Amino acid sequence: MGVWGMGITQSDEYCEVYEKFMERYNEGDEASEITASILDEYHKVFDDNDGILHDVYFALAKAEWMCCEQSERVLLKVQQIIENGENIKFYRELEATEADLKLREKNLKSFFVSLKTPRKIAKKRTPVPKYDYAILEKGSLFWYQSKSTIYGALVLEKIENGYHTEYLIVLTQKLSKKPKISKEILEAEVYTFAWFSELLPTNRVHIIDQIEITGNYNGRAGIYVSDNISYCENTGTDSTWSHNSSNIIFSSNKNVKDLLIVENVPSDFKHQEYLKQLIEH
Repeated sequence: MGVWGMGITQSDEYCEVYEKFMERYNEGDEASEITASILDEYHKVFDDNDGILHDVYFALAKAEWMCCEQSERVLLKVQQIIENGENIKFYRELEATEADLKLREKNLKSFFVSLKTPRKIAKKRTPVPKYDYAILEKGSLFWYQSKSTIYGALVLEKIENGYHTEYLIVLTQKLSKKPKISKEILEAEVYTFAWFSELLPTNRVHIIDQIEITGNYNGRAGIYVSDNISYCENTGTDSTWSHNSSNIIFSSNKNVKDLLIVENVPSDFKHQEYLKQLIEH
């Protein structure tokens, strides 16, 4: 979870959930279905009382309010989080200063008041434009932009999986500027690596170089594919490639170039015995 201020919208989780909600809303999905789906996704990883869920509920409440589809379940949960001081306690655990906590508390109260004021006109659905998706290969080194933030990326592996193609993508931490040469990405610190079946639109991918990667990464980061087996525990599903903690394996103290050594990308199979049985049979 990334927090860069005391404002309600100033966290990665809030922005990602709100953006995901609005994308699906624009595609024609019902607000109640979107809310249920997002909560189900997070509840697979986090307990409902986990502080990480606070910003999820805040984002859902704002999105529902924008669409004039406010649900009692979400609004009551937001009220509980704010009035019981749960979010302030969570931010104190994140080592926010007392001054920051006072500002946060003020913002929370104002936010809840705004949610209690009915919106007169629902946000209009904006049709999502259809894009051609980028054609990436193993070794494609590129950068992309999510909102105003720049990230670097590298394709470590590409596997044809039936009707789908899976890509093991390395995502960097936020970059200070648009990279122009390979070195700027290869020497950047890794944020995560995950298998993605969704690709970014062509107009959002800026390929810098195509490097040679000889290692075989099949069986790494939670996926194993063979002629008759497709077993996966960790596939990124966010087509915006936002930093979505429910689908990824985190990495620390490694640069992108370090992951060119296959062994530096760990397998994360939680059901090792089940996978072993699949392979043996």
